Amino acid sequence: MTVKELIEELQKQDPNKLVLVTAYEEGYNELSKVEEVKTFYKPTDKHWVGEYRDYPLDECQVSAILLPRK
Repeated sequence: MTVKELIEELQKQDPNKLVLVTAYEEGYNELSKVEEVKTFYKPTDKHWVGEYRDYPLDECQVSAILLPRK
């Protein structure tokens, strides 16, 4: 999802709604901040490993927005 797509989706919502992200094990947490990260795409067949990685730095070619959990 791009920033544009995210904005379009968020504009459909009540601006006073709480924003949540999944917690590490179970349940939900509030969004803590919005930050930019450098990453690279490395798909995996392991469902617990994300498709984007933040290392090694010389391979980081994608600029992305991260919405980390609290």
